[in-house]
Amino acid sequence: MKLNTLTLAILAVSSTALAQDQEHEHPDPTEVITITANPLGKTALESTQPVSIISGDELKQKHSHSLGETLSSEPGINNTHFANVAGSPIVRGLGGPRVKITQNGLDTGDVSRGSPDHAVTTETSTAEQIEVLRGPATLLYGSGAIGGVINVVDNRIPSEPVYGLQGNVNGSLSSNNDNKEASYDLQVGNGTWALYTDAFIRDAEDYETASFINDEGERVDSIENSFVEAQGGTLGVSYQFDNGFVGLSYQGLSQDYGIPGHGHHEEGDEEEHSDEVHEEESHEAHGPYANLEQDRIQLAGQWRSPFSGIEQVDFRGAITDYQHQEIEENFVATQFENQQKEVRLTARHQELAGWSGAIGWQWDINDKSAIGEEAFTPDTSRRTQGLFWVVEQEFGDHHVDLGARYERTSLASDDWKLNTFSAVSASAGYLYHFDKHTSVSVNLSHAERAPSGTEVFSNGNHFATRTYELGLGYELHKEESGEYHIEAAEHRIETERSNNLDLGVHYETDTFHANFNVFYNRVDDFIYDDFVGITSEQIHGDDDHDEHQGEEHSEEDHAHAEALQVVQFNQLDAELYGYELELDWQLSDAWSVHSFSDYTRAKQRDGGNLARIPAQRLGAEVRYQAQSWDGSLGYTRYFSQDNVAINESETDAYGLLNARVNMYPNWLANYGATLYLKGENLTNQLGLVHSSYLKEDAPVMGRRFQAGVSITF
Repeated sequence: MKLNTLTLAILAVSSTALAQDQEHEHPDPTEVITITANPLGKTALESTQPVSIISGDELKQKHSHSLGETLSSEPGINNTHFANVAGSPIVRGLGGPRVKITQNGLDTGDVSRGSPDHAVTTETSTAEQIEVLRGPATLLYGSGAIGGVINVVDNRIPSEPVYGLQGNVNGSLSSNNDNKEASYDLQVGNGTWALYTDAFIRDAEDYETASFINDEGERVDSIENSFVEAQGGTLGVSYQFDNGFVGLSYQGLSQDYGIPGHGHHEEGDEEEHSDEVHEEESHEAHGPYANLEQDRIQLAGQWRSPFSGIEQVDFRGAITDYQHQEIEENFVATQFENQQKEVRLTARHQELAGWSGAIGWQWDINDKSAIGEEAFTPDTSRRTQGLFWVVEQEFGDHHVDLGARYERTSLASDDWKLNTFSAVSASAGYLYHFDKHTSVSVNLSHAERAPSGTEVFSNGNHFATRTYELGLGYELHKEESGEYHIEAAEHRIETERSNNLDLGVHYETDTFHANFNVFYNRVDDFIYDDFVGITSEQIHGDDDHDEHQGEEHSEEDHAHAEALQVVQFNQLDAELYGYELELDWQLSDAWSVHSFSDYTRAKQRDGGNLARIPAQRLGAEVRYQAQSWDGSLGYTRYFSQDNVAINESETDAYGLLNARVNMYPNWLANYGATLYLKGENLTNQLGLVHSSYLKEDAPVMGRRFQAGVSITF
């Protein structure tokens, strides 16, 4: 599936005839941004849970290819950094299946939660805002949100009347990796019907970095096989009626991106593969790469005052068809597929004894399959249903939130019996306004998480993490010969259970703004990948193993992966604690200073550290605002990380100096245009990312300059 973005643009522009039927003033933009991820329509200042919203010019300035990189400068948020080709958010030290990534409140439907080299399929260049909910958000989004939620919001199904033509057009060029990028989003309507369309295209070569010695003893200054080619587009339509709206949209996405550090094949391996792929010679020269495609249909609707006792009913649904192939030497080495269907129904009810609230139901069907040498997890199915209820009430300057959720999840694979998990989550939040400047918040939550299919059923080579993975459903047994064999586990698999305390202080005046949060998270039966101290060549097949896995793990497979360390998913008790601090000073009409800091400490309760926990950070930025231009200069220090797990090395400190200039020329004022120039890592520092599986082979990007234009109308 390759999208013709020009066709989408023509459809959008030609539809301006709708707007000609009626002239109308655009409504004034609201100064207070609502959290769409919350069914009670709160703002960030009204939330007892720490929430950040990135939108408008700020989002355009931070936008990057991956969602993790886009959010990496937010307090409490880090990036998995699989070079620049894939990056997922890490929230307060937690990532993977513990952080829910949604698009307009629905799961993205990709496989990024299972491996760091799998890309997140959200696109931020055409988004309106990104909402970051730190800490457990399981009440609304289920057990996959035990660490937090990242909700990417766009207007692909317009929920409000649209009059005339509105939109954005963006384009940029970058040095270092020769990145070329363009995007647009348009909506047009006559107050009743609205049509939305967007598209983007991105093309980047391998990126350069400061010179370093890789783990093979070679001196390099560029990251081989870190190219990205991506394009996608969306068409959406909605109909507004007196008491609500209904609409649907279609999104198509296509990406080719290199897989650095993934070149595990030797010559002649192509004879093992049956699926041949014919691609451009440029891909062949790069080495192993991923070809990703996704088709997604979303539905949405709202019915206001449908019947007595109910103020509003919101419906959202999505059908997602995802696949990506990992291609080596023109042959498909591994193919991953995911079909997902999800429905969310939320009803906001009238006050009950002074409590306003919402009740909701969520239904999710997920079927994943993998074929090939890196199919380390068998075909799995996941079925989830959840019921939740959240309420709130104001008592003068006091605000109280309460909520609960019950969820039932079933996991199964072709070779395993059904595993069923029940999860109960609850929370209580309190917000007090001392005066118009100062407020404090306390949030207590109990959250439970059912394990993912990867954590239960894994049994095979995982070259992205350079490990041989064994899920909770397996056990290793040592023989007298010193070799090991694999058997089905007999122990019970438990849900993760998290008890979280979050304390926050917010202070704001006309010239000073401060947010400070501290958190403590105590997790029972935390699922982690344990290095057991052997390699995959020490494992031999047996009847039980072959019965479950067929021919997927032959002796040739083990010989092929002889350098891979074996990791066994196990469960233990853990605790995580830390803080986030954000400060803004308006020194004068022109000058201001922004600063932030964050820290997460994560360890096993019986001793030892959790792996790949981001280091403490401290950043500051000086900003200047003139009439026709503004600029900023900022520096972020990433401290060393020496609280490391077994088989994990310490990471040195480094710092990044960045600058940006935005210009608003008078001759483009009628077009709402911004011209900008951005410089990143200006001192060309070598930075190793502790949370990255490619820490030693893919440092942060070296010095880069970017020039671009953004037009809003």
